[in-house]
Amino acid sequence: MTSDSHFRQLAHLITVGDICSSFVATFSPTQSVEEVFIEWSVDLCAARGMDPMDQIALVEGEHVILGWVGYDMLASDKTISDCMYQIAPDTIIAADTPLLEAVAAFYGTRHPFFFVLKGNRLVGWLTYRDLHKPPLRLCLFALLLNIERMLLEAISLFAKESVGLLSEGRLNKALEIYGLRQYRMDSAGAPFPSLLLECTTIADKITIARKLASTKGAVPSLAQRTFRMTIEKLRNEIAHPGAEERSSSLLTRESFWPFIEWLELLQSELERFLGRAKMGAAS
Repeated sequence: MTSDSHFRQLAHLITVGDICSSFVATFSPTQSVEEVFIEWSVDLCAARGMDPMDQIALVEGEHVILGWVGYDMLASDKTISDCMYQIAPDTIIAADTPLLEAVAAFYGTRHPFFFVLKGNRLVGWLTYRDLHKPPLRLCLFALLLNIERMLLEAISLFAKESVGLLSEGRLNKALEIYGLRQYRMDSAGAPFPSLLLECTTIADKITIARKLASTKGAVPSLAQRTFRMTIEKLRNEIAHPGAEERSSSLLTRESFWPFIEWLELLQSELERFLGRAKMGAAS
């Protein structure tokens, strides 16, 4: 894995503070639940079109944060101090924490969320769903596009053989796209293999690279079946901006960090393979 990859450089520029959610409000520990319930559900959420169940609030007394409370924790005939939970130190994450470190943090704990600390002030809270907001999605998309580019470059070194490894259905689909793009034909009226490979999906390219003798052994990460099945779905889902945050349904918090590590390993293996191929061609 390359720690200085473009993906990591880009992702390092985005921090937890950039994507965390704001607290719905800060309440006094002496306020009644009935008072807070009305303010929370009507004034703070209904007026803004927010789901009150998706928010949490801080509890502050005498300029000191005493704890936090969720909407589902409000109990009748009690005060907020009776309902709140204290904030555990291991649930606090710094606002300047890079996004990838936050992904790893969720992988390493069962906490449902983290409190985001900037200086000496809590400025928001971070859920696993927040990780799937546009900033990290765009970084992931860039990584997936780069991997697809390298896969195409690798299989194009054996273009004719690679085309022969496509199933009949996938070949027909590539030929259909070839025609839609109005790519030129050779002197015999047949498509150029290298251009035909450009008309394949990322899943096609992975399938070909797994079957090619020259790439199969050089890129062992391609043997990981679970992540292979995820990669095209995730790429296509991120490519459609109207589907924001649906990628969290494709990748659980248990699999997200291992998936990123696998993508980076795959990228590293492809870089080494292409580097050796270029050196061989130059010699």
